[in-house]
Amino acid sequence: MTLYIKIIRLFHTVKFLKFKQIYWRFLHLFPRLIRQVNTKPSYLIQTSSFDFISKNNITKNLRDFCFLNKTYNLYEVGWDNKDISKLWRYNLHYFDFLLQDNMLEKHQEVNKIIEKWIEENKFGKGTAWEPYPTSIRIINCIKWHFEKKSLSENIILSLWNQTRWLANRPEYHILGNHLFVNSKALLFSCALFKQEQNSVIYNKALNILEKELDEQFLNDGAHFELSPMYHSLAMEDLLDLLSISGLLPSNFPAEKIKEKLVKGMEWLETMIYNNEELSHFNDSANGIANKYSDLKTYCDRLGVYIFIDKNKKLFHHKESGYIVFKENNVHLIADVGKVGPDYLPGHAHADTLSFEMSLKKQRIIVNSGTSVYGVSLERNRQRSTSSHSTVEVEKQNSSEVWSGFRVARRAKPFNVEFNYTDIITLPISFSASHDGYKRLKNSSIHKRSWSLNIEYCDIEDEISGKNNFVISRYFFHPDIEIKKQNKIFIISKENSNFAEISFFNAVEVEIINSTYHDEFGLTKLNKCIQLKAISPCNFKIKIKYL
Repeated sequence: MTLYIKIIRLFHTVKFLKFKQIYWRFLHLFPRLIRQVNTKPSYLIQTSSFDFISKNNITKNLRDFCFLNKTYNLYEVGWDNKDISKLWRYNLHYFDFLLQDNMLEKHQEVNKIIEKWIEENKFGKGTAWEPYPTSIRIINCIKWHFEKKSLSENIILSLWNQTRWLANRPEYHILGNHLFVNSKALLFSCALFKQEQNSVIYNKALNILEKELDEQFLNDGAHFELSPMYHSLAMEDLLDLLSISGLLPSNFPAEKIKEKLVKGMEWLETMIYNNEELSHFNDSANGIANKYSDLKTYCDRLGVYIFIDKNKKLFHHKESGYIVFKENNVHLIADVGKVGPDYLPGHAHADTLSFEMSLKKQRIIVNSGTSVYGVSLERNRQRSTSSHSTVEVEKQNSSEVWSGFRVARRAKPFNVEFNYTDIITLPISFSASHDGYKRLKNSSIHKRSWSLNIEYCDIEDEISGKNNFVISRYFFHPDIEIKKQNKIFIISKENSNFAEISFFNAVEVEIINSTYHDEFGLTKLNKCIQLKAISPCNFKIKIKYL
């Protein structure tokens, strides 16, 4: 890649940033003036009973820790081993293990490992003190204290210093879910340390919260980063804030949080499958966020009623750009929206006009998922158009994803159209186009149309422009077997047939080997059917349910 191309890519990345992000990123280069203190405010000892969501088994002995499907011994690798991925180290510093059920009676062991953390992670130094892991650690330690009331005075003092450090410089340079969690952690600290309405820390946290509630939670209920995984995490954040709202000053916006939560839970219910797996749009993996059923149970405990209309078949999430069809044994989710917020596309994939489909509660067509973060060829591949069930032109991404969490020019969907009324009758159809390939020679436009009936689903792709090489891909779940009979592909699992798929107008149709990543750290083998042609071209497929 030439220097000129790199400069152009950087320009198309930076031009979307808010001035606040640039200012705080510059300020982030300078050392902080804040110093550790040896005194702390009075804190809450007696609290009402809390019942936060417990975490999966991370450690059995407080020595061996498993995150992202990788296990290391803390006493062998230490807290900040640079040979281990930063995401794994982040997870270590979260202290999620405090919320494991098997930690309930291990007061002394828990205090011991937290004291070890305090001793070996000096104030403001290393990965441990970056704002995001600091935030989650503060929340988890306070949750533990509220449930067990067993933290030592030294640990409480450390929590106050961590709170001061976080409040000194929240993640204004990143914004998004990071800044929201910063605010949540400060509010948890305000509850613990009995900060009143005139408290500087409380007012900073409240100011962030109120702005981000409006910014991050869209009118259709979705979290604005458009990832089902991060949306699920945001639902737990809202629930936790509601849970402690009685310990905060009277101007805390509990009702507004409840409104966002109800809409968000209704949105999430459409974006998961019968086995509660998340759909794979943008950065989304199972095993990180809590399951929908756990979040729903938490809602019930807090007296928040979630209404799900089981008779509704079609959901158009207009602001987030997802269309969901659910009818008996068919569940289809299509992405016809932007890749994410203009100034924060770090979790975006080049997946515009991709879709997933489940038949008879079995996932059939999928996107390839997410198993790694950071900067690597594999991270770039998993974010690429070629890893999603959509159309690629000239071996280019529909949105220019790069460097782990960057996006330059982005695909913009347009002409999203439907044929439905308030009373849904089958068949239904919808379509959308995007301009992500307009920057290529001959300005290709991709239009995709879906038509669904009780017996079949038809999908049509139209790609304009002359002499561009086009590939349309359909990735299949690892459990699925594909058998070709003449020109028909039989989709089955363990001798149970789910569908017959026929392809039309492609110059070449082939089955290739691929990989699927439904959790961090995991790779599973699967199959992909890909169609090739030269633009202008028109692909058609028919999926007949069996």
